[in-house]
Amino acid sequence: MTDSFWYPSVEDILDIHEDIVSESPNTGPGVRSRGDVEFALEYVSEGSFGSVPETIHEKAFHLLRLLVANHPFVDGNKRTALNTTTVFYLLNGYQFEYDDEIREILTKFGTDEKAVDEDDVLEYLRAHTTEVALNEVVERWRGDLVEYGLDQLSDESSDPND
Repeated sequence: MTDSFWYPSVEDILDIHEDIVSESPNTGPGVRSRGDVEFALEYVSEGSFGSVPETIHEKAFHLLRLLVANHPFVDGNKRTALNTTTVFYLLNGYQFEYDDEIREILTKFGTDEKAVDEDDVLEYLRAHTTEVALNEVVERWRGDLVEYGLDQLSDESSDPND
C-alpha cells in the first residue's frame, strides 16, 4: 500500500528513546526488541492480517498502542510512544496537544491493552489534534534548527578521529 504519510524510521524511534533516556536519570537504557519497533512501523504503514489503519488518527492509535503494549524498550516505552506519535502527527501536518488523559490511555495500553476502547481513543486523538501548515512550524523553529545544525557540525568537526 502506498500512501502520502511520513513515517518515522526505526532509527528515528531509537533516537527519540535515546533522548528520553539521556534526559531522565531514572530511566534505564536499552532496547528489548528492535523487531517490535519494526513491527509497529510496518503495521502502521502497511497493516497486517488484512487490516490496515487508514486515517492519520488510526495510524497514531496503533503507533501508541504497539510501542507501549509490546514494551520494546527496557524503560520509557510510554514516553517514547507519546513523543514518536507527536512527531508523526507534526510531520504529517497536525499538532497533537494532549492533556493528562493521555497518561491513563498509555497506562492502559501498558497494563491491559484489551481494556482500551479504540473508538474512545480515536475520538480523543481527533479532539486533541489540529491541522498546521508545516512550513509555518518550520519557520517558527528556524532559528533553533539552524543553531542545532551548527552545533552538530561543530561536534562532528571536533572529533579527533577525523
